[in-house]
Amino acid sequence: MEISAKLVKELRDKTNSGMMDCKKALAECECDLEKAVDWLRQKGLMTARKRAGRATKEGLIVANVSPDMKTGAMVELNCETDFVAKNEGFQKLAMDVVEMLLTSDAPADLTALLSRNMSCGGTVDDALKALVGTIGENMNLRRFAVSKASDGAFIHTYIHGPGRLGVMVELAAEKMGAPAEELAHNIALHIAASSPAALSEDEVPAEMLEREKGVFRAKLAEQGKPENMWDKIMVGQIKKFYSEVVLVHQAYVKDPAKSISDVLKDAQADCGKVEIKSFTRFQLGEELPGEETASDDE
Repeated sequence: MEISAKLVKELRDKTNSGMMDCKKALAECECDLEKAVDWLRQKGLMTARKRAGRATKEGLIVANVSPDMKTGAMVELNCETDFVAKNEGFQKLAMDVVEMLLTSDAPADLTALLSRNMSCGGTVDDALKALVGTIGENMNLRRFAVSKASDGAFIHTYIHGPGRLGVMVELAAEKMGAPAEELAHNIALHIAASSPAALSEDEVPAEMLEREKGVFRAKLAEQGKPENMWDKIMVGQIKKFYSEVVLVHQAYVKDPAKSISDVLKDAQADCGKVEIKSFTRFQLGEELPGEETASDDE
């Protein structure tokens, strides 16, 4: 019988039991979710049912790069309180997952990551559930990212403050060395502060652009502008929108008179030709596409 990853996740969310226990329960109960819940209870495997319903809005973002700077990894691990986010065991688990991602092939998804074996024995999911049992708070490995640098590029990571925001940047530089690394760090600082939506205009999500155009059209209609002139009038407004959300067009936070494109041009004197190849930004607890906001009710 094939057991879908979605059904396993749903049972895990309901019971906070280990992944392999959930798979076994579903197999024993022919994929009947409620029967699987009862099966776990009967076997004494549903050790944190009440905790599983608690919102995990606090936590930690951690990131690191491999010694050759060719691979970067970032993880968001959530918990209920900022007190637990400062716990040594909680922080160690987050970093252990990052280090595992740096030394193995990138998992296809979160389910695959949770089923990966840890060097200390057992899976990531087992380690997470063991920590829940030890500390007594619900925890959730929410997301991860792995970045592999292309030829002529390297990865730089930056964590802001006590792990509430993380950035991973892939920068290509003709001349590697300290100036290129400093440039990557400054770009990461900018991304942390300015939260760009895309690297270039082509990468701006279509739904985001259409939403902005809808707002512009509504304003022009309210102002009584002729509809056949809207597209022409909107050119300047769309350009302004791109300057706010596209990384290379944004005003540099350290010198707003310059754009990020200007910063890259200025860096050529020390680094040769440079290019931002990609970036990833995690902010603790931010709403993700398709994700429902958790309830505060226990």
